[in-house]
Amino acid sequence: MTATPAARSSEIRALTGLRGVAALFVVLYHATGYFRFPDPWQHYVRHGYISVDLFFVLSGFVMAMTYGKLFDAGFQWPNFRKFILMRVARVWPLFALMTLITAALIPTVLGTRYYAEDVWHGLLPNLTMTQAWGLANSIVRPSWSISTEWAAYLVFPLLVIAALKGSWQRALLWTGLAAGLLAFVAYGPLWFGQTIRRSGPLDIAASYASGTMLRCLLSFFIGMVAYRFRALLPARAAVLFLVASLLLIAWRPSDLILVGLFTGLIMALSDDDGPVAKMLSWRPVYLIGVWSYAIYLIHDVVLFGTFRTLPKFGLSLPGERVHWLMAAIAVTVVLSALAHYGFEKPSRDGLRRLISRWTARKPELHAVAGDLPAEPAPTTAGPAADLAELPVSAAKSRR
Repeated sequence: MTATPAARSSEIRALTGLRGVAALFVVLYHATGYFRFPDPWQHYVRHGYISVDLFFVLSGFVMAMTYGKLFDAGFQWPNFRKFILMRVARVWPLFALMTLITAALIPTVLGTRYYAEDVWHGLLPNLTMTQAWGLANSIVRPSWSISTEWAAYLVFPLLVIAALKGSWQRALLWTGLAAGLLAFVAYGPLWFGQTIRRSGPLDIAASYASGTMLRCLLSFFIGMVAYRFRALLPARAAVLFLVASLLLIAWRPSDLILVGLFTGLIMALSDDDGPVAKMLSWRPVYLIGVWSYAIYLIHDVVLFGTFRTLPKFGLSLPGERVHWLMAAIAVTVVLSALAHYGFEKPSRDGLRRLISRWTARKPELHAVAGDLPAEPAPTTAGPAADLAELPVSAAKSRR
């Protein structure tokens, strides 16, 4: 089997909705640092860090689908240049804005409890999205995953060779190796995570931990291979993968199994058909997916401000703490929608136009088997997405 370009250019709304659900799960997970959910929901929500692994798999799937054909003939600098510039246009503007805003809030409002290092020490690594490469802690704390995905983009042509080229047997061999390494990261020496205080096997997010980068790269690669074999799973299989995932999230040692289930769910949803796809395409869920990148970057500061900063200044909210949580989530969603339409989308579109005009004047730019794929519209990941990338629909090869 070989990688094929997208058969049509319509959006896979189900995958956008899936990203939105995962982003909200990350919000609830980070809320457990301030609010205890009633049992047994607390135990369930404490597994929300696994949503970031879903982001990694989904990002690998989308990047293979959207940009894999750029490297059909191997590495070509003009194509790689455009790929990297398009990724910068997609993930950097809002990332940089939130980094600068948060850096300004730390010494004035948030306080040093929010950030463990001198802000000036971490500013340059953060603004270049390299902080999680062992250089600094993330100023916007969840943005470590965006930094690791930036590394995945830089080695993307190499990952294409292993995931999308050559025989399918070799691709499966590489996938087995990636899964084995991911298991080693999850259950291997503690120095992979730089901490013994982990909520589960894959709860590794420290900038100075080698396991943080491997967690991203390995899951991202598995998502790329999933794109190649997406035709093997029918849309109706999404129900089974979703139910199994929801059940196993209640069991925190299930991280590696969940990565596999997430992979199958994404493959089954890639037809944008079936009951699960319809549920995830429902407009409110879909819109959360559209705003998911902003939600991922904004929510942690809002939660910290609500539960730590306001009480410090004698401005704590009235009512129960659950009302504080509801207010924080509402504020996060509203601010994210405003950030998406007011800054993220205009800045992305403006940079894309500049890149397109610049690369159009470069006659050496190559695109194998047709024109360069259009950069998909945005929706995460975060955690990471990118964490927020709107996939282009790909018809399954057997249909």
